[in-house]
Amino acid sequence: MASPGPGLHDSSNDNPRTNLESSPESSRSNNNAVLESSNSPTALIRNESNSPPTPAPSIFKRAWGKLGINGTVAALVFKGALAPLIATAIYQSKSVADVYLNFGYLIIVVSILAVTILPRGKFMMNMSISVLLTCVAMAMVLLGQYAGIKARQHTTPVGASPNIALGYNSSASTVNAIFLMINLFGINALRAARPAFSIPAVGYNIFVLLGFTYGPQMTTVASSLKFSKELFYSFLTGQAIGTGVSLLVFPISSRKVFFGEAAGFLQSSRGLLKAQIEFVKALEYSQMECAPHPNTRLAPGDEPETDHVRDNQPEESENRQLYNQRAASLKSSSSALLALGGKLRDDVVFAKREIAFGHFQSKHIHEMHRLFMNILKPIMGFSTITDISERLNYRFCTDTEWTEESDSHGLAQTQDSEEGGESESVEWRELIRPLHASLVPFVQVLDDSILHILILLKFVPNPNRAKSKSKNPTDSAGREGASFNQDIEKAGGINPGDIGFGDYLNKTIDRYRAERTENLKTWAAERGLSSIFRNSQERAHLPPNPDEGMQSRHEVSREKRFSERLHLIFYMEFLMYSVSKAILAVVRCAESKVTDGTLKKRRFIFPSLETVTKLVKGLIHGEDSNPGIDKAGSMGADVQTVSLGHSLQAPKDPEHLPPKNSWQAFGDRLRVIPKFFGSGPAKFGARVTIASMSIGIMAFLHQTHSFFIRQRVVWGIVIICLGMNPTTGSAVFTLVTNLGTTVLATVAAFINWYIVGQKTAGIIVFLFVFLMIYFYFLVKFPRFLVAIASGAITHVLIVGYELQVRVEGRKAATATGQVFYEIYLLAPYRLLAVAGGVIVAYIFTIFPVPITEGSVLRRGVGNSLFLLANYVSSTTSTVDHRLQDKEGDMNLRSSPGRKLEKLRRDLLQKQLALQNSMRGNLSFMDWGFNFGGEFPKEIYTSIIDEVQNIVNHLAIINFASETFIAVRKESPSPVWLSEFAKSRPETSIEAHKAASLLILLSASIKNGKPLPPYLDVPSDTHLSKQIHGDKADIITFENLNEPGFRALAVIKLAQSCVADSLTRIVEPVRELVGEVDFSYHIIDSNEQVTLATR
Repeated sequence: MASPGPGLHDSSNDNPRTNLESSPESSRSNNNAVLESSNSPTALIRNESNSPPTPAPSIFKRAWGKLGINGTVAALVFKGALAPLIATAIYQSKSVADVYLNFGYLIIVVSILAVTILPRGKFMMNMSISVLLTCVAMAMVLLGQYAGIKARQHTTPVGASPNIALGYNSSASTVNAIFLMINLFGINALRAARPAFSIPAVGYNIFVLLGFTYGPQMTTVASSLKFSKELFYSFLTGQAIGTGVSLLVFPISSRKVFFGEAAGFLQSSRGLLKAQIEFVKALEYSQMECAPHPNTRLAPGDEPETDHVRDNQPEESENRQLYNQRAASLKSSSSALLALGGKLRDDVVFAKREIAFGHFQSKHIHEMHRLFMNILKPIMGFSTITDISERLNYRFCTDTEWTEESDSHGLAQTQDSEEGGESESVEWRELIRPLHASLVPFVQVLDDSILHILILLKFVPNPNRAKSKSKNPTDSAGREGASFNQDIEKAGGINPGDIGFGDYLNKTIDRYRAERTENLKTWAAERGLSSIFRNSQERAHLPPNPDEGMQSRHEVSREKRFSERLHLIFYMEFLMYSVSKAILAVVRCAESKVTDGTLKKRRFIFPSLETVTKLVKGLIHGEDSNPGIDKAGSMGADVQTVSLGHSLQAPKDPEHLPPKNSWQAFGDRLRVIPKFFGSGPAKFGARVTIASMSIGIMAFLHQTHSFFIRQRVVWGIVIICLGMNPTTGSAVFTLVTNLGTTVLATVAAFINWYIVGQKTAGIIVFLFVFLMIYFYFLVKFPRFLVAIASGAITHVLIVGYELQVRVEGRKAATATGQVFYEIYLLAPYRLLAVAGGVIVAYIFTIFPVPITEGSVLRRGVGNSLFLLANYVSSTTSTVDHRLQDKEGDMNLRSSPGRKLEKLRRDLLQKQLALQNSMRGNLSFMDWGFNFGGEFPKEIYTSIIDEVQNIVNHLAIINFASETFIAVRKESPSPVWLSEFAKSRPETSIEAHKAASLLILLSASIKNGKPLPPYLDVPSDTHLSKQIHGDKADIITFENLNEPGFRALAVIKLAQSCVADSLTRIVEPVRELVGEVDFSYHIIDSNEQVTLATR
């Protein structure tokens, strides 16, 4: 079987995960992204031919296809089950069993916890932490048992009988219990605070639980050392077996995973570009049909108000259906690509840390990732196009000036309106059809360019040149382009994979931009349009003129709608142009790696010292520390002093002023201790400790100590530590799934033991089969990680212990106080112990104070709105600074622009993580018990969706404003940008009203307090309302081809969507928390009837 490494391309799991969850899922699904091109109707690699139809697959292949089993999944399943198989097999040797004695079965458990299916970079980090924690656990157990032995010696009378001297001792038990509580609290608090410790913490919990629950039995230092050594060797052996399997059997390096995901990212980009073409084609009719807005919540029995075009023809309904289908396809493609981008961000860190033998060094991988993210930024905007189109359509269908006038005038006016609507439809099609005609050949060139990148980077093989030369002429005609002259002679016969293809792409981009500019100028000149904003903002802030007639107001409404639609065209063209430039940069990079010899030979590659330092800092501080940012903010002597805003400084403490001397500074550091004990991770650690000791106390009491040891109750505590959850909904989910998998694992253990007539060889073979089944579900359904781990551990504890007794004999097996049971008794006892642990974990999740998904979600929404307020404010400042050229030297770590950039990036990452967390809470909402009224899940979902929309639009604004920096570096600098920057005043209060509103909403929803009355929702006129009049010539179509000019329309349209989403957030929040309002209204029954029927 071939190595599965190169096939790990896709990522369909975008939920917050531990390292275990992300890797197998990504390893499995990455293979699908690369194969997507061959399965889709439009092949991404153009290899269509008149081949005979393929025969129908066999039943076996169809079954494997339904199970989702391919080469990669099979290899991962085999690899995951191999380590515990080896551990089980070697223990059947008497010489091996004599080393580990009663803890041989732990080798199997630890080999499972090694998670050998992880890519090499993640595995080595996980294993390094595991070995380190194992050593720490060994030291802690030795220290605790030594202290317990000394406590026993000091409290035992001289000359005491052996029953007293060697029996139960309360002092020794107390000391071991205290050490156990301290260790459980520390490791579980660390697990909650540092996700990288999630898997290693399970092994640490098992080690200290076994060490300290057996600790009261230790009467001498020698017996303690012997016991601890057996336990320690068992853990290290299991980890060594896991390491060998991970590195030698189907080795999967993090670099291969990254390159596979990079190939999947590029292939998905090709598919998304083609989905964009199909959407633009369907967009031709979408703006003329009205439908309820997807985010509009209607009361039961209410009808949408946009029914004035209900007499659409069947053809229009079919067009609308086609539009919805293409929009859904575009959203799906965008979501998949964004998920892949998230996986690239996660895995590039591990790819740069690996020691490898290959072509690309860490700096090359870093550069490739940066270029891929530059492609992802404008592509993120594709996911917003459907939303923007729906918003414009909704505004058209709810235009009060249009609908009210149509309802209040006679038949002649209605006929005029219909004629006007038909005219608008024709003009819109005249605007959108040339765009589609230009995009078809242009996207084909971009598709070939991405194929060119894949070939040069050796992600796909280079097609046979003979085939490419004999290709159907119509196939190359697509690349030549019908709407702009690109014949094959001008391309010089260059094909994907040939050096120099980048020059051809660059010329194509320039021709496409020039043609689209002339097309739009001609279209605007025919209709007498001069300004790209027209009257949409010129009239928006003016009071309505009562002297205007209906026709004039119709004209104003029409101009406003066409201004918005024109902005949509600019928006799509800007994003497509930005994508093409980003692809061109990747093409240049790939060609440079070929010409400079990087891809000619392999070499040993080691991580840089900076990368290793960053890794250690990230583990300690719990964040991916960036040494490229100087937090001290020191600036050179030749640089002006910059006064930073509060958000760019250390956060304020309302109870303490900044320290003025060294003693106060020392006191500030001491306050970290109570702050830690009041933090969420510490509270979670305390809950786990209390839950564990509710059962573990039996190990330290005279009446129950022997029962605890005999019946192996310790494994119930292990399940508590493994399955404890912070919220009630996820706790119910864990309770149900853990109990279910534990029962199934017990049944499987019986089958495993008896189906082969209790023969050792057959038992081991079937154990391997069952372990593969567990790992199959782990690879396919990582959401059930804890449940699958509980089932696998239960199975191994039952079968592994019985096999262990066969090797070492009953006398040795019962030396530690455990009672031997046949499997038909042992299995139920194991099941009861594990089930008891699951139930206790659930009890202490809801006791003494249940932490519901609803309360967590409410606080999460409040935090999300506060982060959004900061992101809005930082984006507003960024646009102003870039327009005014006040960012400073971005090469300086302490420049204002550099600090603002880091702040925006941190805010965006926190917001995206919080979004994933809130959606996870929503998914568990149905599992929790809800007493009282129903939880308003739909309202919270609508708020979260609108927050996500705002984040997407703000990201586009930040990306579009980068154009201003780039064009200023050109020589000469564009005149229009300088004039435009001068025409705008400094940042006003109006610009930050959105941030103020979001902070108010955040405080209200977090504290459950009503909103203040008469909230002022800001408008979207901040960018352009001051540039009319004398400076109106700045934004004319004459400057349309100027660098960065289209970015104005992109920012304006995105700002409009942000303001629209803000309006949609206010009302749901008001519905949740209410409003400060002491007014009252007396409404008689007649008026109620009137209102109800209106």
